[in-house]
Amino acid sequence: MTTLFGAALRAHAGHPRAPAAIASPDGDLSYAELVARVERCAAWLVREGCTPSTAVGVSVVDETESLVVSLALLFLGLPQAWLSTQAPREMRLALATRLAVGRLVVDDGAHALPGIAASVWSSDACRTMPAVAVAALQPDPDASAVFASSSGTTGVPKVLALSQRVIAWRARQLASVQAFAPDERVLVPMSNQEYAGKSMRLYAHFVGCTSIDWPGGQPPISRLPAYGVAARVSTLQLTVLQARALVGSIDVEGRLPASTRAYLGASRMPSGLPAAFEARVGGRLYNRYGTTEIGIVATMYPDGDDGTPDSVGRPSEGVEVEIVGGDGRSLPPGEPGEIRLRAECMVRGYHDDPDATAKHFVDGWFYPRDVAMITAGGVLRFLGRKDDMMVLNGINIFPAEIERVLEEHPAVASAAAFPIPSAVHGDVPVAAVELRMPAAVDIPQLAAFARERLGVRAPRRITILAALPRNAAGKVAKRELARLLAPRATET
Repeated sequence: MTTLFGAALRAHAGHPRAPAAIASPDGDLSYAELVARVERCAAWLVREGCTPSTAVGVSVVDETESLVVSLALLFLGLPQAWLSTQAPREMRLALATRLAVGRLVVDDGAHALPGIAASVWSSDACRTMPAVAVAALQPDPDASAVFASSSGTTGVPKVLALSQRVIAWRARQLASVQAFAPDERVLVPMSNQEYAGKSMRLYAHFVGCTSIDWPGGQPPISRLPAYGVAARVSTLQLTVLQARALVGSIDVEGRLPASTRAYLGASRMPSGLPAAFEARVGGRLYNRYGTTEIGIVATMYPDGDDGTPDSVGRPSEGVEVEIVGGDGRSLPPGEPGEIRLRAECMVRGYHDDPDATAKHFVDGWFYPRDVAMITAGGVLRFLGRKDDMMVLNGINIFPAEIERVLEEHPAVASAAAFPIPSAVHGDVPVAAVELRMPAAVDIPQLAAFARERLGVRAPRRITILAALPRNAAGKVAKRELARLLAPRATET
């Protein structure tokens, strides 16, 4: 018996022209070599006591070994939870307890958790295990395979259980919508301990691409273009924060070739970033919109930035996208409303969270509780979260429209808008900005710039910060920002 991932990787290993599975400055790892290491790890996991009913936590810091352990669990068909060692111990323990993790795999005993059996995996352990094919303990493709958390931007993170069938569908969808070549070389300069980093690598391996190792220790992002050229990278997965850092870096090394495609995720893309990225860094930059529950919903590839404000591209193959009003009926092009999504291999609910499931999954549709519109030309415009919409004296205002205008000012690197409550006016819009250079512009100048373009929708107060607070994915932590600024934010 084998699993979907076991069958896919063994097929790649047996192909005479298979590309390298992992390309590294220390030497490439072929698919045949990767499968051998994964099978050794699977045998080791069984020897350590894993059974078909064992949920396994993974807290392995080494990038390659973290991937090997996750693939071994996929070979066996055991559910896994990625418990990043960068998270506080209490948070890891709470999630492990919630998911009934029965065994924790670490590469450092210091990362063990109280009350949970821990096994220490290393490359040395790999070498001592026999290279044998281990039968799957749980071959059901619809069983829980990976526990993933949502971004948590709306409060407590929600947990989803992704099956191997869902992961395989997303891998094939990604390869299709991003036009992967058979020898695609994918670089994700993010930790394998995080969902965004490891999931992209798993997708690449399922479809037989090469995953490029980003050197350990998280080197400066300014090295990425030179490293990408040396490693012959064709696809980059970046956060908006990383793309902005590259554009603003004074010591960026090298330049990406025009054929390199860079894709963003996890945050709104500032106006003008694709053009600035191409001019400063090289390659082409494409924004995307997606959710952990669905996968890629829309992408700018291959059309690029067509000048539509707040564009996230066109809906992706295999995903139904509708914009609906408060009555649940579809709205015509150009009308803003709530977005709802449906796909063949979508998640159908949250793990052990019936209230969140009832709120977001209705009649076969997933409601991310985002507001958007579809233009007459079929472009999806993302306007922001439904809960973030402000109502000032009966006027609907979306934070994205304020942020976009402020970021059009040449001195502004990034902006975040949010409301403060008013007993008279409802929601009063305010904003915080991060400048490209200190003292490049003052608050009255920014306020005048915004009022000229937004009129009554302009923020009533603007605050300049050295840096906007962000979470690990690069998204502005607006709740933290509101707590920080609201007590001293008054209407102007």
